[in-house]
Amino acid sequence: MGWGETDGGVMTGRTIARRGPLAVVVVLLGSQALAPSAAAHERWFVPGGDAPIEPGAVFSGVTLLALAVVAAAIGGAWLADRIAAGRRGLFPPLERLGIGGLANLSAWVPPILAIHAAIPLLVNGVQLHLFAPNLPLPRSLGGGLLAMAQILVALSFLYGAFTRGGAILLALTGLAGMLYFHPLLVLEHCGLLGIAAFLFITGRGAFSVDALLGRLGRPRPDLLPRAVLALRILTGFAVVVLGFTEKLWNFELAREFVRGHDFNFTRATPLPLSDDQFILAAGLVEVTVGALLISGLWTRLVILIALVPFNLSVPFFGWGELVGHLPIYGTLIVLLIWGPGQDLTPYIRSVEEAEARAAEGPGPEQPHPAQAV
Repeated sequence: MGWGETDGGVMTGRTIARRGPLAVVVVLLGSQALAPSAAAHERWFVPGGDAPIEPGAVFSGVTLLALAVVAAAIGGAWLADRIAAGRRGLFPPLERLGIGGLANLSAWVPPILAIHAAIPLLVNGVQLHLFAPNLPLPRSLGGGLLAMAQILVALSFLYGAFTRGGAILLALTGLAGMLYFHPLLVLEHCGLLGIAAFLFITGRGAFSVDALLGRLGRPRPDLLPRAVLALRILTGFAVVVLGFTEKLWNFELAREFVRGHDFNFTRATPLPLSDDQFILAAGLVEVTVGALLISGLWTRLVILIALVPFNLSVPFFGWGELVGHLPIYGTLIVLLIWGPGQDLTPYIRSVEEAEARAAEGPGPEQPHPAQAV
């Protein structure tokens, strides 16, 4: 069946595009009502949902509709940014909010992100998966090596030991994964590449083994402002890819997910949508959020809105969804704290102080009232 045909009254790509205005209204007026569906990972919960996209989906009316919605959203955000004379007006750096003590969180930003990324890497590595349950690795030498690589990266990030080496290994693991899976399925997880780039530039921070070893934990001052840029763009790109590959370019997968979990709750609202309209609206929300993250416009506001869908889906799908979303949680925290205009000097200072303490070594031995046996 082509994307311009219908089968038993089920809407396909061209038909959906003709009826798109209704879905666009839903996106603009009720995007948060679609939150759980926009954030849920269909492939994790639909057996056999490993087809990256449907044939002909890329060059369809749905793609044109998505591009139009994204263009309108970015144009509106840009105009609002100009009217507000810069996005710092609504969400300025932390110290300008009169809560400068929060700037001390800078020292914790890389550890927070590293730990959030390490947990799912460790879980998937020990289960012989590549990044997510829908990418099962073969029980072979190659599959075992990729699983072990994830475990090594996870331990590197958890302890902050040879973090830059772990970041490089994570990027190489993703590239090697394309030998086993369709590149689009791996690109759905390119937010992890953004985390790798971020930690390669910043290091693991003051609270790490690297900081105790000296220069290994030192951030790259020349590249530090670009760490957040790389994280934001690659995370936004991953969200865009998911919106297309799990929804807009893969309606059969999304239909099976929505029907299997009875997820179209708009039927109980004054504006009921068909399953296909619901899928279209949820996909447009996801693609638009990702595109706005890439644009860098109103980043903190976009994150505060995105926190709703990325949390609401967890009660519906349990531990698997929670563990899988940990990297995006960590990323959103980083982008909130290290938002536009944020002074990163406290982070550099915290690493330098940690190196200085490590170089001084322990002080003179003092008597203690108790000793381990």
